[in-house]
Amino acid sequence: MKMNINLKEKIIDIHSHAGVSLKAYMNQEYPYAATIEGLAFRQERFGIDVNVVFPMSPDLFFDSHYLKKGVCKNAKRPLSPVPYEIENSLLLKEVYSFCPEYEGRFIPFISVDPGRVVKKQVKNILNLEKKYKIHGIKIAPVICQSSILCLLDEGKVFVDIAKERNWPLLIHTTVHKEENFSHARLVFKVIEKNPDIRFCLAHCIGFDKNYLNLANNMEHVWVDTSALTIQVQLARENHPIAAPEKDRFDADYSDHKKVLRALVEAFPETIIWGTDTPAYSYIARRKQGTGKDSYVETWLKATYEDEVDALNALPENMRINIANKNSITFLSGRL
Repeated sequence: MKMNINLKEKIIDIHSHAGVSLKAYMNQEYPYAATIEGLAFRQERFGIDVNVVFPMSPDLFFDSHYLKKGVCKNAKRPLSPVPYEIENSLLLKEVYSFCPEYEGRFIPFISVDPGRVVKKQVKNILNLEKKYKIHGIKIAPVICQSSILCLLDEGKVFVDIAKERNWPLLIHTTVHKEENFSHARLVFKVIEKNPDIRFCLAHCIGFDKNYLNLANNMEHVWVDTSALTIQVQLARENHPIAAPEKDRFDADYSDHKKVLRALVEAFPETIIWGTDTPAYSYIARRKQGTGKDSYVETWLKATYEDEVDALNALPENMRINIANKNSITFLSGRL
């Protein structure tokens, strides 16, 4: 099933999720679910034309007893035969079959676990693309608790698939010093080995000026602003998810709108607007590394309106750059 999407002059949210996180639901965390219909109502309420969307989690593959403790351990008899098999399939069904009234409003990416049962994941992807139009790959290594460096080894086939199909990769990226799944230093090792793949790194790379400058100097790398409001709050509180002050991008962190403008002024062709909906709020306890004590807790609350307000506070030319031109270039490689 094909979908032709005209993105000219459209406002694009580059980073959003649909589906469910069983881990979040079991632990009474927030958010834990979203649907395509629900995202469409957000779009209509706030004047957003198109969302890039991908699954929320690979939780159906993992042992639920360990998952409740925040640990991703393979289940002996998983509900989903491989990571994201059910989640990818359901997302594509939602976009193309269950909600055809929103045709043209959603650009679906699939998600992969970069290191587990790779051959079976690939088989599933090849089957899905026979039925549905796929536009890219999203990888959240910390959610899978698999290192992004797997893309240089057993998971290299995912990069090969993306290259063959001209798919971009959007990667959850952090600078938390104990995070050894998706830390920027690891992500850039993958990027440097793959100059012919387009990458977008999420969450402003924790506002680390060194990594932001590095991304800006690479023609095949972009940076998204997903969950900007709470990312700015983390920086203001000197939380370890944000870059320490000595490495932090220079901006007025009293207001997320001012931070966004400063980022766009500094990196006009690199920044892409995204919200992380519904995870523009994040109230959770997440395992960041392999050590038994490597957990981070957050109580962060924002709204979709907060994310849109930051975009709308920009001059028109900046809005067009980060919510249309840069987005299209990342998605397709050309305007």
